[in-house]
Amino acid sequence: SLAPGLARKVKKVLETRVDSPEIISCLKGLSDFYGDNNPAARRGLRNSIERRGLDINREFLDASSQAQEALAVVDDQLEGLLQCCQRIAEALDSSRERTGALLHETNKLSLELDAVEGRKRMVASFLVDYQLTDDEIAALRGEDVTDVFFAALARVQQIHGNCRALLRTHHQRAGLELMDVMATYQESAHERLCRWVQGECRALAEEDGPEVPELLSRAMLALRARPTLYRYCVEEVARTRHNALFRRFITALTRGGPGGMPRPIE
Repeated sequence: SLAPGLARKVKKVLETRVDSPEIISCLKGLSDFYGDNNPAARRGLRNSIERRGLDINREFLDASSQAQEALAVVDDQLEGLLQCCQRIAEALDSSRERTGALLHETNKLSLELDAVEGRKRMVASFLVDYQLTDDEIAALRGEDVTDVFFAALARVQQIHGNCRALLRTHHQRAGLELMDVMATYQESAHERLCRWVQGECRALAEEDGPEVPELLSRAMLALRARPTLYRYCVEEVARTRHNALFRRFITALTRGGPGGMPRPIE
């Protein structure tokens, strides 16, 4: 009988299926390099298989060398790409910092511009509510009394009222200074208006039954704001009118009408 260990190996060999795909593939590979089936060849079969394995590994290494070289090239390219990406990231960070500073400065300037625009609107509103235009000042100081003069005088009174409202705020000093300026314009305009009324009344006193011009009525109405000047004008108008009527009466008594008709009063 066989030894137990040898018996197991023989049994395992006998039980191995020679028609399995793995066995067929191995036998086919073995037939490529195993030529003569003799005792010497069978004794060196193990060495032959190992040499064949070494040859296959050597062929694999030779075949993979090109792939390794290509991978090395790809690795170098990836390393270069990585460095390029790093430089781009650094450039982006630097650009982001500069852009952030620029945006901050832009926002700051935008806020300052809004503040300047707000102050500009306030100044424009202030000029409208508390200042006379050059044309209005010229109308108040000019020689002629026209609709423009009365409009400028009404504007002075309006600004004077706005200054009163300004006194109720924390801008009292500005309100007082503006009121003083407007009071000076108003006083000067009323004095001019008073002289103009006197001159107009003297001219009207020389005419017979003239109609009172609208500007003269507006002037007397405007002078009511200055009772002293208004009373002076009324007295002057009455005196001038009285003298004119007296002269006409004397003329009617002594010379009659134009060309002697009607005849003098007897």
